Amino acid sequence: MSLLFCLGCMSCSGPSGPIVQRYAPLEQERLCKVALLPFVNNTRFNQGNTIVQRIFGSELARIAGVEVVREGDVRKVYPQLRIYPNQVPDVDQIRILGSRLGVDYLILGTVSAMEENFSEQHVNPLLALNLEVHEAQSGRVMWTTYHKKEGRDYRTIMHFGLVNTVTELCRVMSQEILDMWFSEGLKKCGE
Repeated sequence: MSLLFCLGCMSCSGPSGPIVQRYAPLEQERLCKVALLPFVNNTRFNQGNTIVQRIFGSELARIAGVEVVREGDVRKVYPQLRIYPNQVPDVDQIRILGSRLGVDYLILGTVSAMEENFSEQHVNPLLALNLEVHEAQSGRVMWTTYHKKEGRDYRTIMHFGLVNTVTELCRVMSQEILDMWFSEGLKKCGE
């Protein structure tokens, strides 16, 4: 019986969370209106950046009081500033984007690893991403967050809770990142 208890405790111990690095305190400290810039894909997973961006955006939009600018509105400004697909905007372009979109912060993302590793028993997805929070008026990087997980990191006793798809892994990781941001001092609009 004690062996089962020990195994249960070891498998239930939670995975480590995202790593947040703060370069400066957030100016307004409230996340009211934000734009997700198109994420960069550094993987062989076709459209991996689009998948992660849309899932992260939907999790962000679920937070009460946070307004996320529509993806189409962001993409409409990109050709005007001559920003090409899979290109990271420079500081001046970020300031212009922030001004035209009327946001407090802009979030840039890079997907550095995305895989679905198949075994006999299940699929073990892997996802690594880096997010940067930029202040819209200055274009400065305020926070960066790096998060890397595998589906099996969420396994509990008897394989309950095992994450088998990249999309589900992305959803869970997005929630962890947002929880970390709010625990580190970021406030929701209206708090």
